[in-house]
Amino acid sequence: MKDVTGTIELSGEMLHLKWAPGDVVTESDAVALMERARALSGGRPLPLLVEMTGLAWIDQGAFLAFAGCWPLTRAAVVGTSPVDQTLAGFYTGRHRPMHPTRFFTSLDEAVAWLMADPAVP
Repeated sequence: MKDVTGTIELSGEMLHLKWAPGDVVTESDAVALMERARALSGGRPLPLLVEMTGLAWIDQGAFLAFAGCWPLTRAAVVGTSPVDQTLAGFYTGRHRPMHPTRFFTSLDEAVAWLMADPAVP
């Protein structure tokens, strides 16, 4: 995806979204990533692993887009800094995503939660 901040790929039975430290995510980035997720998943709901370590900013339009309806069973957001945790907390508290979403500081714990029974939030 040209001129889009972030990458998304299918990793087994899970979508994997990554941003680089210092990235700024806009609404157009979010929409493009969501479209790519739909294409990768064939429209079937899958878990999403989000690596956001060091992300500089996500604009309001991107937050709203990510909280909307797209094929996800749940989303695990992984970060390592207080800023990462603050961004994730703001997203889940203010925008109330349509799918269960949790913040983790451990990639392994995030993946374990994603692959657990989707009926358990």
